[in-house]
Amino acid sequence: MRLSIAGLYVDVAVDAAVVEALPNLQPFVVPDSEYDSPICQVRTGQEVTGEDTPSTLSSHADEKTIQVWLKPDVCKLSLYNARSGQTYWLQTDRQWQQVLTDWTPSGVESFASLNDLIMIAFVYRSAFYQAVTIHASAVAVKDEGCAFVGPSGIGKSTHSRLWLQHVPGARLLNDDQPVLRLHPDGTVRLYGSPWSGKTACYCNEGVLLKALFFMEQALENQLTPLTGIETFQQLMKATSLMGRDTVTFRAISSTQASVSGAIPAYRFQNRPTEEAVALSHQAFIDIVL
Repeated sequence: MRLSIAGLYVDVAVDAAVVEALPNLQPFVVPDSEYDSPICQVRTGQEVTGEDTPSTLSSHADEKTIQVWLKPDVCKLSLYNARSGQTYWLQTDRQWQQVLTDWTPSGVESFASLNDLIMIAFVYRSAFYQAVTIHASAVAVKDEGCAFVGPSGIGKSTHSRLWLQHVPGARLLNDDQPVLRLHPDGTVRLYGSPWSGKTACYCNEGVLLKALFFMEQALENQLTPLTGIETFQQLMKATSLMGRDTVTFRAISSTQASVSGAIPAYRFQNRPTEEAVALSHQAFIDIVL
């Protein structure tokens, strides 16, 4: 299976039944023979040994626990799903070009774990191609788009829905994990991805990124332009990172710094109202890149 995400290609060694089990991937599947070489290969069913030493990093969310072991030439990762009781292992070089995992199909939850492993592989491999995945809700109007950025529960999805209601021609691009990609010509594009949280929005398209809105709940609607440094700080908070992995961190932070200097960004204090949409939409219209 070859996936095209943000114009980058990832090969995953699975059969057609896996694609059917993961409908979020289907819009991103492309023929193997029609495109350039993949940036990453994910090989399933491999023999990957576990670790019995303390992990370098660990995180827990949504009944999943991820542990990471960083070594000079190798990164190992374990993914434990509390719902199924299953643990899968992943091993890769430090630039995430060749990814091996012991994953094999064994029920519905196993497919969810494969989806997570593919996402992790894409996030860190694409970093070397000036692409970063951020926690945001993204909307588009014609061939331009913007992202509402912030932690869970801050109102990103709500504001996107209000745009769909009140901005003619607005459409949802992604509701959880859109991709920003800096292209060689200096433009920054905003892409949909196969990972959109609880909203089934899996759009394989990209638009010109015109603005970033960093969301805050407030009693009054107000937009405050951010400096490049402030934008960089906020973007890093919204980006998937392995903080102790200097290899991927260097690639991600470099791209975020370039994006922060190129794209207008705002601190957006808002209430979930049509008036807030009018404010953000007018800023969007007024921007000339």
